[in-house]
Amino acid sequence: MPDLFMDLLIRELNSILSEMKSAEGRLNGLEGVIDGLWISINPSGSFRNAVAVDGGLQEVKLANGHLLSMARAIAVNNMGMEPIRVVKVALFPESSPGGILTMSTLEVKAALEAINRYGGLRYVLMDGSLFVKLLEALRVLLLGRSIGEVYAIPEAVEFLNITSSLLTEVSRRGVRLIFVSKDTNLRVYKEYAILRELAKSSVSQVSELASEGLNYYSVTWSRRLRLRFFNLMRRLSGTREASLMGLLLNQSVSDITLLASSTRRVGISHGMVKPMVLSGGLSPWLSELSDDELVRMVKRKLNDSLTLRGVEPSLDPSVLFNLPQVALTYVSASMDDSPMLVEVPIRGEGFLKRPRFRELNDTSVLTEVAGLMLGDYVDPVRYNGLLTLAHVYANFTVGQLGEYIAMLQDRLGLRFSRRLGLAVL
Repeated sequence: MPDLFMDLLIRELNSILSEMKSAEGRLNGLEGVIDGLWISINPSGSFRNAVAVDGGLQEVKLANGHLLSMARAIAVNNMGMEPIRVVKVALFPESSPGGILTMSTLEVKAALEAINRYGGLRYVLMDGSLFVKLLEALRVLLLGRSIGEVYAIPEAVEFLNITSSLLTEVSRRGVRLIFVSKDTNLRVYKEYAILRELAKSSVSQVSELASEGLNYYSVTWSRRLRLRFFNLMRRLSGTREASLMGLLLNQSVSDITLLASSTRRVGISHGMVKPMVLSGGLSPWLSELSDDELVRMVKRKLNDSLTLRGVEPSLDPSVLFNLPQVALTYVSASMDDSPMLVEVPIRGEGFLKRPRFRELNDTSVLTEVAGLMLGDYVDPVRYNGLLTLAHVYANFTVGQLGEYIAMLQDRLGLRFSRRLGLAVL
């Protein structure tokens, strides 16, 4: 059947690309701040005795409106051992984050099993962002309001519990836990660079607001700060400050967007940006709650889950209090490729303390990891051999999905939505 929409799609894509390039071109002297974040480093060996973990998720809509969630994860290694595979199939209401939380849990489960099964393990490479995964689980648990979110509270709790176990185990065994994201829409370095520049403004309202914003991991996550920047931007229309605030609030421009163009300006092929530490990020008022207030809030949320789903998951308060902060950097392995987000957990004041984005005092761990990432890099597809292999195994192909749907129909008699049936045909 011919595609009747291709010409319209291309027109829309060109419009989006033009908007993104326009935003990149309105840096207004910010180039120096962004370019100054880079630190030149050299490749240093490779990950030996390592495991890489990735997961896959496919959700199909049933005729009754529910989502059939099929999640899986695999841990592959370079020690000649059999890979570890885990699978979970579950039903969730439409628009529930339960599926993605289940996949994240399976990834951690595979990593834990690898640590317990393989001797002499030194590194565990996890696909994705630890900060984003923690943020999503905590958002569902503490701030979730929709039916789909409340329904997924047990999955959020399970992820937090098993992640706590993984962090304890890697610390006990001296294994380095590393999270790598090839694609990410984080905007923390972008905001950091813009706020630092705005803090130098001669307009007192701008400099004071920017200085306040530097105490948060993201001003766009705070409705109060977002509105203050927006109103100030409108008042100062036509000025450099207004242009920078517009870039600050622009959600289509991420860290990778700015850092990728920066590597070409600086001419750096092997490097990392200045390591930083992330904490919090859900809501500033949450960090102001006492431990007792937080425990009572969690109990109310767990009771909501019991009322809706008949399941009351168990969560020790110490799991929440001891969640780590996240140290991160971006690693550039080639001027022809986007930088990679690299994170490691660090023990400190705790993840739920005041949302902040601050400089990291001891950068030795991330510098070591960045050197190893460069040593294993081949090209944009094979950015890390083990992670690429894990992704190939874990990712659902279109053909596999069609086979699974046919099997579920034949063996279990499941009825899928009409639109899914048309898509498969």
